[in-house]
Parts: sequence; C-alpha cells; structure tokens
Amino acid sequence: MTLLQRSFRHVQLVNASRVDSKTGLLNAGTWEREAATEVARALRTHTSLAVALIDIDHFKTVNDSFGHLAGDRALRTVARALTIFLREYDLVGRFGGEEFALLLPQAKARDAYRVAERIRSHIGSMPITVSDDPSAEPVRLSISIGVAALDARWDNSSGAQLTELLAAADGALYQAKRDGRDQVCVVTENARFGAGSEPGPSAGAGTVPEQAVPTTKIS
Repeated sequence: MTLLQRSFRHVQLVNASRVDSKTGLLNAGTWEREAATEVARALRTHTSLAVALIDIDHFKTVNDSFGHLAGDRALRTVARALTIFLREYDLVGRFGGEEFALLLPQAKARDAYRVAERIRSHIGSMPITVSDDPSAEPVRLSISIGVAALDARWDNSSGAQLTELLAAADGALYQAKRDGRDQVCVVTENARFGAGSEPGPSAGAGTVPEQAVPTTKIS
C-alpha cells in the first residue's frame, strides 16, 4: 500500500511539473521540449508543421480594471477555448503572462491560418465572466496571432529549428499587433500574409483572409 501511494504521488508530481498551474496547459519548458521533438521529426520526414504564438490584446486592462483574480479567470477561459480547435496530437502551452504557444504537426500555412482564424474569431465573440457577481457584465477580449509555417521543402541544412520558427512566429505576432491587433499574421519561407493581404503564389499556402469579427474590446 505504501509503495502504491508513493507511486501515485510520483505520478502526480510528474504531471504537476508539466503543466501550468493557472491554465492546466503545458508549461513553457514542457511545451518547448515536446515541440523541439516534433520539429526534428518534421525535418527528418520532410513533413509540414506550423507554430503559432497567441497574445491577448490589452490584457493588462483586465487586471487593472477587475483585479488579478479576474485576470486569472479570463486566462483559464481562453486556455479552454484554445483546446476546442486542436487535434489530440497538437501541442498547446502557456508561454508566460497572457501569451500561449501552439504547435500543429502536419499543418501547412493554409491549415494553420484557418485554425488560427477560427480561434481568433471564437475568442473575440465569446463573453468572458470575470466576476462572481451575477449582475456584472462579461467582458470580451481579442487576440493577436503570429504563425510560422515549415513545409516539406525545408530541410535540415536550412537551420529551421524550433528557435527559428518561434522567432518567425514572434515577428509575425508583432506585425499583427502593429497592424491593429485582433488578427492573424502568417510567415512562410517565401511569404508573409494575414488580414488585409493575400499570399503570393510562391507561398504554397494561399488563402483569402476573413474579415475580423467585431467585438467589444477591453481598452
């Protein structure tokens, strides 16, 4: 019985070390380790893969206006919403603060853009309860998403490792922020596209961006 209890506690400790306590998603360290394995596999097998960084727009205003407990509740609500659109083998983690990371194996730029747009639209239209007071109005948040896509044309000699993909996704995220927030920006090895623009033929993953869904933003 003692051995079983110790074994159970060990499993609990291992699981606790992998997840973010506020959201229940993978923590940053675990996400990076597992994502690095997936990127190496994609390069080895010449399969597509995409990484996305998600940032909640104006999230500081939630904490300032309603308190940090309300902010934590909003983070958990957004975290649960992210998992709705993901497959069981996709990776989603909290990257710190109000930022999240996704890794989508076998996803081309077009696929990743569509997933990111569905997530952005859903969260933007979703009322988020930040108070136990039944008379309190829910808030609506918007998110910005930067996506970097790796496809089968990339190889091991290109230096396309997880750090490079994250850097590219981070650049795309900042571009989405500069362009007004509440939108998705995607970069591939040949092109950059997002709301208000279309990829050229060389992107290999063209799509026509959808209009942003109007929301009542925290500002």
